Amino acid sequence: MAKIGTLTVRRMLDILKTQFFTIALSLTLFNTVRLPREAFRYGNVQYLVVYSVWLVAVGLPCALLQLAMGQLSQQDAVGVWRAVPIFRGVGYIKVLTSYLCCIYSMVYVSLSAAYMIWIGKGSFPLRDCARIQMTPEGYENKMNASECFNSTFLAPFTEQPQYLGIMAILIFILWFFVPLMLISLHKSLKASLMTLAPIIFAIAIVLCVFLSNGSRLTTSLETEDWSLLYRPYIWHSGLVQALLSTSVMSGFLISAGGTLYKQSDVRWTSTFLVITNLLTGWLSVFMWESLAGEGTKDKSFIAILVLIYQSSVTEARSKEWPLLAFAIVLISGVITLLVLLFPIYDKLHRLCGDQWRLFAAATSALGTALTVTVLSRGISFAELLDDLVVPILAVATTTFEVLGFVYIYGYFNLKFDLKFITSANMPRFWMVTWWCTPILVVGITGWWLRAVIRTAWSQGHSLWPLVGAFIGILLILIIFAGIAVAKEEQYNLFAKITAAFHPSRLWGPEDPMTRYMWMSQRFSNGTLSSEPEVTDTSNYTNLHNDYTTKNDVKYAENWVKDDLYDPENEFNFEYLGKDNIAYSDAGDLYAIPTVTKSKKRKKDDTFRSPNICMAKGQVGGETNCNCNRHFQLNVPDLRNNEISTSL
Repeated sequence: MAKIGTLTVRRMLDILKTQFFTIALSLTLFNTVRLPREAFRYGNVQYLVVYSVWLVAVGLPCALLQLAMGQLSQQDAVGVWRAVPIFRGVGYIKVLTSYLCCIYSMVYVSLSAAYMIWIGKGSFPLRDCARIQMTPEGYENKMNASECFNSTFLAPFTEQPQYLGIMAILIFILWFFVPLMLISLHKSLKASLMTLAPIIFAIAIVLCVFLSNGSRLTTSLETEDWSLLYRPYIWHSGLVQALLSTSVMSGFLISAGGTLYKQSDVRWTSTFLVITNLLTGWLSVFMWESLAGEGTKDKSFIAILVLIYQSSVTEARSKEWPLLAFAIVLISGVITLLVLLFPIYDKLHRLCGDQWRLFAAATSALGTALTVTVLSRGISFAELLDDLVVPILAVATTTFEVLGFVYIYGYFNLKFDLKFITSANMPRFWMVTWWCTPILVVGITGWWLRAVIRTAWSQGHSLWPLVGAFIGILLILIIFAGIAVAKEEQYNLFAKITAAFHPSRLWGPEDPMTRYMWMSQRFSNGTLSSEPEVTDTSNYTNLHNDYTTKNDVKYAENWVKDDLYDPENEFNFEYLGKDNIAYSDAGDLYAIPTVTKSKKRKKDDTFRSPNICMAKGQVGGETNCNCNRHFQLNVPDLRNNEISTSL
């Protein structure tokens, strides 16, 4: 009984840890910074209502789908597309989206770090942000917070080169030191999230207790304009915000499904994820609204940073309070970077093995250069990425993901897979939401695009970011679809394309025992899709005829003979040295036999299938054949004693 009680307590602690990771996932910049900014643009309550609707209608089913597929296959955002190989490009677009979000999020994190350093070492308000003028009430600073940012760390390089140099150093440090928290991937991620999330909660509670203004919050809620609900901008912004808040756009949930959430129930995890994002979103908006001072709120890309500085100046607060507020943004930004980098590093680890950290350092160097480039172009370029490019990528990948798994992979296959990992039949509610998700997403996006294009034509704005995003998506999909089709082992192009729409034989659980149970249950339930295999009927007929003829001759002989054991009929061991035999020395008992080169191959060997591939030079090395829809068995690396399958 004591052991049972210990196991129960340990199981409960594991569940609590898992749900704590989910809470930490809701504390990214998308919830703490981007959501309040969008609420300031469209109205607090009405935007939060729209955001909540999209969280339930699209965020919940998409989160469940990603967690389920990741937990089943234990793959990354790219490897999970073994289910539908022709859509493999969608996985790479997700990785690209995660990387782009990481680039412009780094601008936010570095700005908050820079102002924390400057406020901590000097006076507040900053001397560089002071423009004192004489007024009837006395001396007054006429430079607001937005002008302060634009004249210091966001100033053009030609006017203030020293500030860009300082920002470049901070960006370099953040790009190379924050990824160290992922040095062992999911284990390091768990420790980092469990350390950083409580700090954010503690600082937020302190700020709300000592600085919140309830009258300011009440006044803002009474002046809401509900006519904005008739416009497409608020609906599309709420949709994109739901995809960003739940990390559906980055593929994090797919990678986490096989690591962080590998033993959790995906139904409760996805539901808890939506609930935590819902609460965090509403509380973040109310917190910043209550901390804001008098005057018009900034609605630009750095709205929350401007709000922190401006409210601290107008309310004559000591510099400890803006330091705490900037610390929330900084720590939340670090969590954001970890969540965005995790699927990228997971893919690198699967591609490069133990050398993945070198490639991770290369991505950090590239990220440093790109972030400095974005910053040198001005904050408007980062705002362009956040408002136009990333929303298009997020919406496109979500649509193709649902189409690929629900419409092409199949409703019945998906239903069985969910039953396999949850041990329960899925309610029809989930299936209905999956079927409706592409219609809702494409419909709202089309409505929004129509309004954006009409506004751009009437005001003379450029549409190149939208065109570039669509062209990039199309090129990536076509390139990787072509690669998937070329890898198929079929006789003609049409058969190759058809086969690319069916699951690869490597699709399914990675664990051998789990895979065996999964395949056995699919066979027993009749849901295992038969892949189009091309069979040479003439060879099969010849093989059958040869087998029948030999048996007829064999059994036609009179086996009752006096000379049945004639010494002349003894087995000739010299026969083994001739080329007639296909396999030479068998070697050890458990060794894999190798095929010898023979001058004349026997007819019986025509039908040997090279499904077992030998390593070339060393243990665990490169394989000697390129199979696509067959298993490759690599010689195990005796250091970790594991056998892996590869596509």
